[in-house]
Amino acid sequence: MIGVFVFFQCKKDLQEKTTTVYTVNVEKIKAQKIQPSLDLFGEIKSEGKHEHSFLIDGKLAVIKVKEGQNVKKGTVLAQLDRVDYNEAVKIAKAQLDEANDQLERLTKMYKAGSLAEADYNKIVFLQQQAKSNYTLYQNKLDYTTLRAAVSGTVSKIWVKNGGGISKGEPIIRIINNNSVFATVGIPENKVNNIDYNKECKIIINATQDTIMGKITTLHPTATLLSRTFRLDILIDNKEHKYKEGMLCNVEVYENGSEEKISIPIQLVTKDIDGLNYVFVKRKGLAHKQRVFPGKITGNNIIIDKGLYANDELILNPPINLMDGSAVKL
Repeated sequence: MIGVFVFFQCKKDLQEKTTTVYTVNVEKIKAQKIQPSLDLFGEIKSEGKHEHSFLIDGKLAVIKVKEGQNVKKGTVLAQLDRVDYNEAVKIAKAQLDEANDQLERLTKMYKAGSLAEADYNKIVFLQQQAKSNYTLYQNKLDYTTLRAAVSGTVSKIWVKNGGGISKGEPIIRIINNNSVFATVGIPENKVNNIDYNKECKIIINATQDTIMGKITTLHPTATLLSRTFRLDILIDNKEHKYKEGMLCNVEVYENGSEEKISIPIQLVTKDIDGLNYVFVKRKGLAHKQRVFPGKITGNNIIIDKGLYANDELILNPPINLMDGSAVKL
């Protein structure tokens, strides 16, 4: 009789353990548009020489400084001929205005039910294309003005007024010992897709400082061995912390965007085998989902593989939560 009691008591305890339901918070995963980037290995250069170049081709209209002249950051150094780029902006603006007018008119027709959705989507695409084209030529017009990226002294001018200028060709050198730059090699298949307007993230290995820097020069000739193009990224060094030869890791951003899944970094845990996982909720149960993390972006980490849109990610997994545990909201 005692044995039967013990058996049923153990069975009851087992049932109580297996019926534990954990209360959790979840969030449906959504893919986000993230700007792609390149992770590159670089080196700090501290000779204080900053070579400035145009980001577009053109005819040099005027050099506005002289060798030996002191300049401040933002000073106009040189100007390309703007006639062709002005015309391109005018044409792009006219095309955008026309596309906006058509979109406004056809939107009314679409809402009234007198225009097919496929035709409406086509004019939406054309309007977006015209808007992108206008922005592109506006940027190119801005690029016709070369400004000093740093304060310092003009030490060298390589060109004369009226000559043809190639994108990335060094035009003017400015010396400034209060700044250094990180140099990296851009692969030749990526060199035409770099976002020159976006600041680069730089991690100095010796100090573990994370700083931002602005692209100043893309050198026009590839190195013979690595077939990469040298990119110079300006770093503020007023405290003189960063020395020539220090190694660094640099994140250089590319144009465009791609859809990625990003989650809080603290939710990714390693098991005893060293594999990364998170917990997701499916049909009232917690599932231990293996994931393959990618880059860290702020407080989040990109998941390259393992999670999908609409997965329910458990945000507060209890310490005792296991694969197959019952969960509720």
